[in-house]
Amino acid sequence: MMIMHDTQCLQQASTLLKQAQSHAAMADLVRAAVSRNEQWRGQQCINLVAAESPTSPSVRALLSSEVGTRASGGHIGRDNRFFSGMKNIDELESLCVELLKIAFRAEHADHRLMGGMAAVLAAYTALARPEDSVMTVPVIRGGDTSNRTNGPPGVRGLKVWDIPYIHKTADIDLTRFSEIARVMKPKVIGLGMTLTLFPLPVADIKGIVSPWDGKVYFDAAHQLGLISAGLFQDPLAEGADLMTGSSGKTFSGPQGGVIVWNDARLTSPLHEAIFPTLTGSHQINRVAALAVAATEMLEYGQAYMKQVVSNAQALALHLEHWGVNAFYREQGYTRTHQIVIDSKPFACGREAVRRLEAANIIANEMPLPWDTDPYNETGIRLGTVEVTRLGMKEREMAWIAEQIAKVLLHQEDPMAVANGVIDFMKNHRTVYYCHEQGLPR
Repeated sequence: MMIMHDTQCLQQASTLLKQAQSHAAMADLVRAAVSRNEQWRGQQCINLVAAESPTSPSVRALLSSEVGTRASGGHIGRDNRFFSGMKNIDELESLCVELLKIAFRAEHADHRLMGGMAAVLAAYTALARPEDSVMTVPVIRGGDTSNRTNGPPGVRGLKVWDIPYIHKTADIDLTRFSEIARVMKPKVIGLGMTLTLFPLPVADIKGIVSPWDGKVYFDAAHQLGLISAGLFQDPLAEGADLMTGSSGKTFSGPQGGVIVWNDARLTSPLHEAIFPTLTGSHQINRVAALAVAATEMLEYGQAYMKQVVSNAQALALHLEHWGVNAFYREQGYTRTHQIVIDSKPFACGREAVRRLEAANIIANEMPLPWDTDPYNETGIRLGTVEVTRLGMKEREMAWIAEQIAKVLLHQEDPMAVANGVIDFMKNHRTVYYCHEQGLPR
């Protein structure tokens, strides 16, 4: 499968630019695209993409603040900077670091990575050297490319081996893992999942790899908000040496990366990996927005994430009521913001997701542990972070499940369903679990 930009999309953009009468008109084209997306995705769609969450008004305002124009090379402190005039920025960044330490009950934290993937690269850069062996979960077993050969470990020149998996229960096969690891003695065990439903056996894995000082790295890209709220496992407390995450998913902040750890011996290699190796000037406006998002999670995170999980479980239960197969019923469907449903009765995952999109319901296809072709997924991943932050609870999950069943099982006209979705979303445009609005009524 060739991976590249769609040339037809690029050609359409080129044609529009050529037709524009001025550079100002070109800028209008950009603003118009943003406006259309805000109106459709932001106001008229039910967003069930597990990787997204709306930010609060305060966070959005800070992303456009003046501080975002300032260069930020170096580490916190006047003697560690490459530019002068940084005293207020040092204060701002220090506040962000300390807030992250509080949010994740950690001794050390860093905020400078521009994305979750960049945080993953920093982790592997600090923990391993080229030619070292690491073990991670394959994509088709619920893992993520960020921990595979076509992601940061491959770029870093690491040898990537599979963590064995029990397909039926979505669990790591600890017996087989122990057998393989004791022979290979991998330098790092990378626990990074894109399909994340249940806690991972961090303590057991740490116990297996400790004899040769193997490191356990937890990529909490999706679980970061749940971990902060104390409603999921606590990887650092369970023995993980390092945890990273995406600040724009369950943590509901600006897009970016977060790293936290407890072992002071990792501080120097991590700081060096972050600067000067992987960042130059990081975005200070994003740092300010991240700091405020952390205060929101400290204030409202427990109530927010509790409702997120309740909504995910309710959505799965109501989908089953309407005849849509939600997996892992025996295990309560999920303990996170995600559920996964079966696309096989009606279409492959990609076709089903496109049909849902025509009904203004946004989701994404997902390979399941028993799939053999990663490009022919038979699952659909649904997430409840955005709908929860817009004030929805279990009652709304019942209505959403019915609409999904109409589209996927009963073959109703997606456009007719979309009209109902647009009307439904008119009553769900306020962002809650933030300082401006507090909790939903």
